[in-house]
Amino acid sequence: MSATQAAPSADRPVRGPGPRILVVEGALRDNGGLRVSHDLARRWQAAGARVRVLVLETVAPTVPLLQPDPGLDVRFASRKVRRFRTAVVPVVVGALRHARRADVVVSGSEIGYNLLVGWAAARVTRTPFVVLVQNSLPRAVADWTPAALRPLLSAVHRRVDAAVCVSPGLVEEVRRTGLPADRIHTAAIGIDVEATLQRVRDAGGPVRSASGRTRLVAAGRLAEQKGFDVLLDAVARVVAAGRDVELVLVGAGPLREVLARQVAELGLGERVELAGHVADPQPLLAGADLFVLSSRYEGNGSLVLLEALAHGVPVVATDCPTGPRYVLRDGEVGDLVPVEDPQALADAVLRHLDDPEPLRRKARLGPARARDFDQGPAAEEVARVLRSVRRRGRRG
Repeated sequence: MSATQAAPSADRPVRGPGPRILVVEGALRDNGGLRVSHDLARRWQAAGARVRVLVLETVAPTVPLLQPDPGLDVRFASRKVRRFRTAVVPVVVGALRHARRADVVVSGSEIGYNLLVGWAAARVTRTPFVVLVQNSLPRAVADWTPAALRPLLSAVHRRVDAAVCVSPGLVEEVRRTGLPADRIHTAAIGIDVEATLQRVRDAGGPVRSASGRTRLVAAGRLAEQKGFDVLLDAVARVVAAGRDVELVLVGAGPLREVLARQVAELGLGERVELAGHVADPQPLLAGADLFVLSSRYEGNGSLVLLEALAHGVPVVATDCPTGPRYVLRDGEVGDLVPVEDPQALADAVLRHLDDPEPLRRKARLGPARARDFDQGPAAEEVARVLRSVRRRGRRG
């Protein structure tokens, strides 16, 4: 086990006088959804809850991993580096043991083995079960869930005690699973704005382009969802129009080699940097001339979009389901373009290069808008939902 995944002592007590909350995660692969649930857990504990995080799968540190808060009680279902499928029995037994000691079980995401195992353990132990829905449900299921498991996943979503959606646009998708409306809640889950800004100050300020070119920045997992192939096509069109731009693309993921080939084929080798995983991308974001979100779908518009707004950076985003239009107030705080349309994306960038002032005016509204999604109030709202299901008990 890597230092990143070091588990606390088994003798360590769960501190705090409040409710016992068990948060179930699939693994500690660093991503926006995991950072959200981890921060919620940290805030619940600070408010007096007794929080335990159960991680089902231990993975080798060859991928970017989240460093858990040292104050959180993080347990691993398996201490060996192995996939979930090779450790089903100890994982399930461990989940049952931890669920028996909890007042409520929370799945940190709407898909994955953590949802299935968490729900099963909660049902057997008659513990209320809550799921955080952080992405477009049908798209996430289609992209990340084996076909054989999709009916089971849908059945679980119909039976949870509560679903907490990170944006209003997700509510209808959850309702279509068959979950009663009174079990569906929303919370404007986002970022810790002050901590985001402080990281830039701690780093000595924003990191700006050293080439003199207009710098575009995009960030996220290098996966189909994020639409970076469309973004690269758009950048090629901007360059072909004679504009002196560069793109820094922050993130790791399964499509890195595919995107690297696309960069070469488009002749963008000197214009695009595939920066990989960056431990703290905030200085890069703060120093961008333009932030671009090219996603095919999102949950709340993506944490990195909120981070760019917090820094007051001009934004162009795809009008994808379900969050960017909501976050950008129908285009009041940043420009929206159609999904899967590289020419529209390129045109938006070109308009900004021709006259940057309109987007800069919108960007001045960004920090206040980011604070609408500050994680503190969101954590309190989700805690209220957890208290309500705890009082009612499991409803089946």
